[in-house]
Amino acid sequence: MKSLKQHVTSIGEYSITSPTSGKISIATWTIRFPKWLGAPLDEPQKGSYKIKPLVEIDREPLFGELAILRLLQKDRWDGVWVDTYHDKFWIGLPDRTAPCPLPEKAQRIYDKIVANHGKYGGFFDVFAWHGQELLFAEYKGEGDKLKPNQISWIDAAVSSGISPNSLLLIEFRNRTK
Repeated sequence: MKSLKQHVTSIGEYSITSPTSGKISIATWTIRFPKWLGAPLDEPQKGSYKIKPLVEIDREPLFGELAILRLLQKDRWDGVWVDTYHDKFWIGLPDRTAPCPLPEKAQRIYDKIVANHGKYGGFFDVFAWHGQELLFAEYKGEGDKLKPNQISWIDAAVSSGISPNSLLLIEFRNRTK
């Protein structure tokens, strides 16, 4: 995760108390990404995506969730942006790529956590894997906080056998430039 860590401006910890798992502490990283200064998303696909700010990684416009994924990919991770609002998995912007399926092993892990949680909505924004290592990252824009549904996802993941060390809260602060 070296490439992602290069954008980190501070590191902290977020703790919740779960009725089933007890105290759960997860790492919190504050990051900054360069602002995308190029053209906005193409019509007509932008739809509900038009309110999402674009950032830039290696001259590529991306949503923050995809920027996280792209930086993980630089370090040989695989993964997806889990767009539960549209019930899709993405590896690129919706106006430039098609949704993709999860690999079988990742799908089993996803399904187990969903079954434990009882619903799809609110799943972690980025689901990534590197060999046996997993990462579930929740991306929060400036001023956004974890909602009760997202806290219950953390509990569902831990109750499903996911280590709290595999969970990451990434807080976005002021895009640069």
